[in-house]
Amino acid sequence: MKILIKNANTTSHSTNGIKNIVIENERISQISDTEIEGNFNLVIDAKFKKLIPGLIDMHVHLRDPGFEERENLETGLKAALNGGVTSVGVMPNTDPCIDNPYLVDYLNLKSEKLNLAKLFSISAVTKKREGKELVEMEKISNRGIVAFSDDGNPVEDPYLLLRALEITKKIKKPIINHCEVKELSKLGCIREGFYSNYYGISGVPDVAESIMVARDIEMARYTQSHIHIAHLSTKSSVDLIRNAKTKNIPVTSEVTHNHLLFTDKSISDFSSSKKVNPPLPTIDDQLALIEGIKDGTIDIIVSDHAPYTKEEKSVDFTKAPYGISGVETLLSSLILISKNYEIDFSRLIDKVTYFPAKIFDLGLIGDIKEGYLADLVLLDLEKEWLVEEKSLVSKGKNTPFLGSTLPGKIEMVMVSGVIKIIGGRFTWN
Repeated sequence: MKILIKNANTTSHSTNGIKNIVIENERISQISDTEIEGNFNLVIDAKFKKLIPGLIDMHVHLRDPGFEERENLETGLKAALNGGVTSVGVMPNTDPCIDNPYLVDYLNLKSEKLNLAKLFSISAVTKKREGKELVEMEKISNRGIVAFSDDGNPVEDPYLLLRALEITKKIKKPIINHCEVKELSKLGCIREGFYSNYYGISGVPDVAESIMVARDIEMARYTQSHIHIAHLSTKSSVDLIRNAKTKNIPVTSEVTHNHLLFTDKSISDFSSSKKVNPPLPTIDDQLALIEGIKDGTIDIIVSDHAPYTKEEKSVDFTKAPYGISGVETLLSSLILISKNYEIDFSRLIDKVTYFPAKIFDLGLIGDIKEGYLADLVLLDLEKEWLVEEKSLVSKGKNTPFLGSTLPGKIEMVMVSGVIKIIGGRFTWN
């Protein structure tokens, strides 16, 4: 199959501007400023719409195995494509937990059979994510996992984390740590501050995050082994990481799009779709997160896609589980963030394509460049779409955007040269 995409307004790390692009044998074979002649199986006239690399979302919960009533691999990977996400990093807090090579094989084989978005498995650091005994890290690494994380739980025991970092340094895989001192956060539901008092909801102090961030930075400094800090939400954490980077400590970090667009004030409607861990930030924290995006302190943006059933979320705010379904709103959120904070759209695209591919060593994806796999998204920035239950493919409808109109209509999604969505429709429908 030989495909020509012409007149594409391209935005990527390596290629920008109006381009004509040839795809064959899964890869981008030619990029040109001028018209390309030849015989093609398919010619797509992009009509100067935006062409970007397929998004890489490195913090996704697909709930499979064990919680398929919330999401399964098929619905989750289809939802990813529906949001322009062509690669996902899947967290291991399933049942059973992804803590052995056989379960990694299960995910890999099942995703290969589905042939939807690319799946990159993330293994637990400790068995059952209980923080007591390390998984067989070297053995499981050979199955193709890209990182280790007990996400949902921090690795609380510093000696255990030290041993894990010594191993991951050797096998060159990062540890993604969920930074939370649970003794400080266990009674809270939103960020501690003015609005927790105003709404009468128990708050989580910011030190519940930053204390663990500080510890992890010190562990990374001591071992010179890579730690990736998950879902930042406080100014103190951003300041700590910024300082660490000036000292060349091997620390990277992420933030969710929800934490860049909503604050603790947004809880005024007591919607359980805004209950998330870590809690939505104060306005001061959010501005610090935005500054961290601008100056490069925060390396990547993720969704932390956490789908739940309607029944689970249809309870009192304080009793509802933590989590937002987000993989389908990530791309549109980047457009909003770009407009709201005057951040160049291309810089944000790098944080969901080029940088996650480099940080997690994902191979030749995350860029529009000759020789790279053709994971591409064609986007109409002038069109909008309504976020409603029927427009979301994920089983999880628990998003604070429900009922909102968001910018950016996806026209085409391609994975390794194969079109998965065209004209806003899945190709298998």
